[in-house]
Amino acid sequence: MGLVALALAAVVVLADRAQASDVYKFTIRGQVTEVDRANKTVTIYTTYTATEKAKNDLPGNTFEFNASGARYYKYDAKGKKVRTTIGNVPVQAEVVVKGAKRAEGRYNISELTVNPSSFSLVGTVQAHDKSNKIITVEVSTSTYKETSIKGKDIKVYYGNNTTFRNKDLGDINSDELANNKEKVKVTGTVTNGWKYEATSVIDGYEKTK
Repeated sequence: MGLVALALAAVVVLADRAQASDVYKFTIRGQVTEVDRANKTVTIYTTYTATEKAKNDLPGNTFEFNASGARYYKYDAKGKKVRTTIGNVPVQAEVVVKGAKRAEGRYNISELTVNPSSFSLVGTVQAHDKSNKIITVEVSTSTYKETSIKGKDIKVYYGNNTTFRNKDLGDINSDELANNKEKVKVTGTVTNGWKYEATSVIDGYEKTK
């Protein structure tokens, strides 16, 4: 073998080693920005990873992940992790993803879990749009993303099945909810990663209730 051939062989070996070192498994948390059900891809903005090799690649960036063959999970109303499908992965949902980086910067998902989205928050009513059934609440405490929403106004949506109670836990109509900085406790579910939908509202909430 000539010197040129040896040199080329060495370059190929080094390239293969470099490429192999770029392949790794990862676990990330992030927000879904797009779901392509037909092509089985999920685009995710990564907010956190504990995987050392992924820290320079994924956090703060948005990538399209190949999700063909992935297993999908969500949490049911009882907090149990159950199987679901790519069709039930909502845009803007927070997800935890396990997968692997492959050659040429491709990312494959092996498992995707939609994080729990139930909430219970306490705050003061800033506005009540009765026509559109929206309550604006300044959040004091929350079981869901408290650090992100505490002290901020969020819109809470309610419907015909939402229960309204007064501070003595007696049933009231939704239009009886005061708009005078009353303290309220609201429980419900965050849908699509952003929409707070109330199942229960307590007007004049007191912590002992």
